[in-house]
Parts: sequence; structure tokens; C-alpha cells
Amino acid sequence: MSLFPAVRIEGGLLGPDTVEQLLAGDLPGQKPKDFGLDGRRSLTDEIASVFADARAQWEVFQRRLERLPDSDPPTSVTRDAWVIPFLSLLGYELRYNPRAYEVDGLTFAISHRAGEAEDAPPVHIVGARQELGRVAPAGRPRLAPHSLVQEFLNRTEHLWGIVTNGLILRLLRDTTYVRRQAYVEFDLRQIFEEQRFADFAVLYRLLHRSRLPRSSREAQDCLLERYHQHAVEQGGRVRERLRCGVEECIKRLADGFLAHPKNAEL
Repeated sequence: MSLFPAVRIEGGLLGPDTVEQLLAGDLPGQKPKDFGLDGRRSLTDEIASVFADARAQWEVFQRRLERLPDSDPPTSVTRDAWVIPFLSLLGYELRYNPRAYEVDGLTFAISHRAGEAEDAPPVHIVGARQELGRVAPAGRPRLAPHSLVQEFLNRTEHLWGIVTNGLILRLLRDTTYVRRQAYVEFDLRQIFEEQRFADFAVLYRLLHRSRLPRSSREAQDCLLERYHQHAVEQGGRVRERLRCGVEECIKRLADGFLAHPKNAEL
């Protein structure tokens, strides 16, 4: 997105106007109280404060990464020194999953969940040197991090989940797409190293813990799902307007042919 270069929306998960509507506060759940803030606290001030704290955490994380040898898969450092503290600034209380989930005879070794409930949304954190779209060199888990979370969502009652390596963070949703990925991606490195506050404000307003369901039972009613359904409805209206426009053009073209003086063959 040209105005928000660190934000990427793929597969129509959200509408093209969603980001602008979020920042303008035109969508539901965008008042300070909706984020658990005191009514006297400005949301912009809160986001700025969290941004400053997150930048400080990012710098500590980067220094720790630099001290590790290239052969070290920095999973623990990524989780403990960066992602878990960072997400706590957004209202998350992550819980470690000591055992892999078992679904349809398959195992899903997803590292964390977004709360105490066993069916809280999945949050999968891998090391900063692990690409989200590639299987780990060791061959385990059996899927790339992104695919692992996506398949888990598709096979369970969960609608929303997060996958991150600390540098890139993706918000995923249960989807029927087979060939096309659908996600919202935030380039954390770009946000913090280039100090992109506007992009971070989008992240905060979209990814704060209050946006996600507490459990899979509440998934259909969470704010993220409302934003997604709003985008679906917007897309439907756009397609309907295009269809009507095409029909009108064809009708006018046909009328023009019929009205032409040399239309005997028509």
C-alpha cells in the first residue's frame, strides 16, 4: 500500500478502504474505551506511547540478535526478548502450548495461544531467521509457519490467527482459497527502523487483543470478523455496480446499432 508501505493486504481479507476507515475511526470499535482505555486517554496518545515502548524493545532485540552466531536459530530470543513483550503492549497475555494440537489425525505444533482458554486464537512464533513461507531446514514442523497456521484455521472452529518471525507479522483467517493466500502483513522491521508511526497505528487499531475473539465460540462476533464482513459487503456492492454499468453499456451500444441508418442487416 503506497500510503502505508509496511502494510500489505492479500486475498481480499480486508477492503481497500479499511485502513483509511480504521485511522479515521469510521469503523466500529475504534473509540478509546473499545481498547480498554480510560475515556480521558486519547487513543492517538496511547498509540504513540506504545510505539515508543515497542521501538525500545525492538532495539534490544536487534542487539541480542547481532550477538548470536549465524548458525543459531534464535527462536527463544525472538519469542522472549521481542514478540511476547511486544504483543503484551497490545493487550495480549500469551500462553505457551506445551503440546501440539491434534486435528483430523494431523498434528499442529503451534507455539502459543492468545489467552488462558484452550480455544483462544492461535499465535505461532518462530525464530527471526525462519521464513514464514518455507519449511524449517530440520523439516519439522511438516509445514511452513504460514501454512501451518492456515491449515489449522481451515480445519478447526478458529477464524483468526497470527504467525510471526518477529520481523514479519501476518494476520490470517480461515479461508476456502486453495491457490491464493489471504492475509494482512506488517513489516515490523520497516515500521521500527524507518519509524513509520502511521503504519504502526494501523497495526495497533487492527491487531490489538480486543479485536480478536476470546475463544473460537466468539469468533463470529469479534471486531476483526465484522471488519472482514464489511469488506465482503463492500466488494459485493462494487461488483454489482460494475455489473449494472456493463449491462447499461451493452444496452446503449445495442440501441446505437439498431438506430444506425445502415442497420438493415441487424
